[in-house]
Amino acid sequence: MTNIQTATAAPDLLFGTPLSIVVRARAEFADGSQSSDIGLVIPRQHCLGDRPSQRALQVAARASLRRLNGAHAGRRSAVRRLLICVHGEWQPLITVDRPAVPAGHFRLSHAGLSLVAS
Repeated sequence: MTNIQTATAAPDLLFGTPLSIVVRARAEFADGSQSSDIGLVIPRQHCLGDRPSQRALQVAARASLRRLNGAHAGRRSAVRRLLICVHGEWQPLITVDRPAVPAGHFRLSHAGLSLVAS
């Protein structure tokens, strides 16, 4: 039997397939001029029904952060925060601390949890 520690609250889904789910998310950029709706793709093997494990949600968020910041490399519009939608409300998932946290480090938070990852 697999023990999956799921997110405390089920995030809103954009869609799902038999192999994965896509969680509704939003990226906010450091210059404050824009935000972008995105989807976090999570394999179903890391879910319990439509609820992703906390670890899978964090892995998908980190991958999205790297992709988004790579697309904006050298610009002031780097990602400041990633949020997920839970029951219609936006909740912070990753907040990038600059310059207090060294490059490559960011803060993960979800349902009252706050972790520093590198």
